Amino acid sequence: MSKDKNVEKIQEIFDENGFTFDDMLCFLGKNVTQLLMLPDNFHNRFKAMYDSLNKGNLPQRKKGEALEKITSILFQDGAASLFDVYRNCRTSTNEIDLLIRWTENARVANISRDFPVFGDSFLCECKNYKEKVGVTYVGKFFSLMNVTDTKLGIMISWEGISGRGEWSAAKGLVKKIALRENRYIIVIDKHDLKCIYDKETNIFSLVNDKVFALKNDVNFDTYIKSHEAEKCLHG
Repeated sequence: MSKDKNVEKIQEIFDENGFTFDDMLCFLGKNVTQLLMLPDNFHNRFKAMYDSLNKGNLPQRKKGEALEKITSILFQDGAASLFDVYRNCRTSTNEIDLLIRWTENARVANISRDFPVFGDSFLCECKNYKEKVGVTYVGKFFSLMNVTDTKLGIMISWEGISGRGEWSAAKGLVKKIALRENRYIIVIDKHDLKCIYDKETNIFSLVNDKVFALKNDVNFDTYIKSHEAEKCLHG
């Protein structure tokens, strides 16, 4: 059956059942979102690691290990068919915590094309500092992105990054780098991880939304609260 005939058949089914184009979008959005959620076994492991961190009574070394396990669940264990994860890669001048790229299967299936925000590869680093990550480290991370010629860097920091306002301290530097250099440092903090914990989002949607906010100079908190499709996706 030709593609045109397939389209006609789908249109007939929609017409016969009273479905609208909006209904189709809601259906696709809801089901794609569910497919990208962590599988139950990995989600349970994610929750256990999050709970241990959230209690706040772990030694610093154990906190770092828990945060690294969360990162592994998000990008490796829970998405094993999509990403290849290379740990502690060394360049001539630096060591990278995680270099992540699409698997061959993901590239062949054109899944990578559906998520252009991730590029061919991206960097990811965990920071288990007791306080917010400051300007100095954000600058170093940007330098590492330049050396490796990656457009996306994901920093997983339990306490987030410094900055009272969106244009001050580390937050301001992230925005300036995005606007002037077209390189995007995405910070995932404990509040973002809680959204994944509660199955309100997944790592793909989270990163995509944060990059969108950076590119368009939109406040991310305001952006996610005003999402009009929320009722449809959770209905």
